[in-house]
Amino acid sequence: MKLTGDIRCDFEKVTAENVRLKDRILGYQETISSLRSSLKAARKSKDLQRADYEELLAQKDAVIKELENRLAHEPALKGHDGTNTGTPASQTPIGKKKAIPDSRRNTGKKKGGQPGHEKHILTPPQASTVTETVEHGAGDDGFACPDCGSENFAPTGESETKYEYDIEVKVVRREHIYYYYRCLDCGTQFRSMIEPQLKEKCQYGSMVQAVALSLLDTVNAPVNKTGMFFAGMTAGELAPCDGYISKLQNRAGQTLVQFCEELRLLMITRTLLYWDDTVIMISTARACFRFYGDETIAYYTAHLHKDMESLDDDSVPALLTADTKIMHDHNKVNYNDKYSFDNIECNQHLQRDCQKNSNDTCHKWSDDLKEHISRTIKDRKDAIDNGASAFDDAYIKKFNRKPDKILKSGWKENLKDPSNYGAHFEETLLKRIEEYRRNYFLWSEDFTLPTTNNLSERGLRGIKSHMKISGQFESEKAAQNFARIKTYIETCRRNRINEILALQRLCEGNPYTVEEIFTY
Repeated sequence: MKLTGDIRCDFEKVTAENVRLKDRILGYQETISSLRSSLKAARKSKDLQRADYEELLAQKDAVIKELENRLAHEPALKGHDGTNTGTPASQTPIGKKKAIPDSRRNTGKKKGGQPGHEKHILTPPQASTVTETVEHGAGDDGFACPDCGSENFAPTGESETKYEYDIEVKVVRREHIYYYYRCLDCGTQFRSMIEPQLKEKCQYGSMVQAVALSLLDTVNAPVNKTGMFFAGMTAGELAPCDGYISKLQNRAGQTLVQFCEELRLLMITRTLLYWDDTVIMISTARACFRFYGDETIAYYTAHLHKDMESLDDDSVPALLTADTKIMHDHNKVNYNDKYSFDNIECNQHLQRDCQKNSNDTCHKWSDDLKEHISRTIKDRKDAIDNGASAFDDAYIKKFNRKPDKILKSGWKENLKDPSNYGAHFEETLLKRIEEYRRNYFLWSEDFTLPTTNNLSERGLRGIKSHMKISGQFESEKAAQNFARIKTYIETCRRNRINEILALQRLCEGNPYTVEEIFTY
């Protein structure tokens, strides 16, 4: 800016220039502020985009991990069968060989009867017990000489006899007459006493009721098929309706309340019991069917829920003492502090879990433990066959050292391969074996203890068949009635009492008592 030397003019010029410069500075400041805002917004947008990008990367990694797990899961699922999970042989996929458990040893003998083996055939009845004789002679149509076809022949006096055992269903129409009497002393008129089961004018007899209960609770026949069975066997003469059969089941269950209570009181005095439960359906909801027992007792209960409250309702675990041992399939509720009994664990389930771990992780330790258990169980069987009651101390020490090495190896394999599909299951299995090792292997020190819970498994097998056929129970009461009747039938059968005769007594209102069964 050129100055003229005129103070006033130069002052005005300088003042105008200052105003212009100030305006430019303000403009620059606004531009800077705007640029800063834009930069801040750009940085914020960049951070948001980065966060979105990282989230997308995380989602991608999660999808990749999920797909990897699925790829690892599919071969594991295909490898699941009765040897490593609870998959029944009936659910084996098409094209895969069924895994049927068989603990028998190969004897090297050929299949079938062995030399010197007595052939099992029906024994002909005594002549006095023959109920029907059918003669086959010349009166038959087409009877002629097999060589020349001549019909001119005479009997030689010789004969050949064949016997046949069969059953015949005959409808019995039994009439009961009760006479009236008059007392000659007081003149009172009275009648001979009518049995309680004959309260109606006409009713089905105890044998019909017993067979119906056997069909329902042993054969697991549906209610409608039970009526159809009687109609078929009697050519339509007897056809109990569905309502009658349902009421029969309820009446039998209520009659057995006292029997089940007496059996429970006897059972809790035993020193070894087997325990297990399974899922049933009651009115479309998951419920619980439970087994307690041993070789001579089968005690069943049914509940809407599988919980501590249902166990308290059973009044079994809480009443057992420290002298009682319970065999089960690792039901952790049994380790509750409120119970004093001693727990022993099923080794068959442990071996199955080891097999599953080997299939899923391809780790060696679980195969080694499974083989160690199987070999020791075989050694125990041989020792028992030779009259021994326990292993010697040296054998027990050797047995106990082996799991230490196997578990140590298992932890190394697990920690070395943490991304393995089955690593989490393997870690859980290792922890469980370490925590409950004594409960799993107590049988190695006491030959009177079982190694598996198969007795309970067999006891509950029937209810699974019942569920497949009938689907569900209509109410908790119906399930409890089924449990009581099954308790009565199974306990009688385990003590060599004929099931139909036992049910016939039940239907006559006089079931076997616990005292009768165990002194039979």
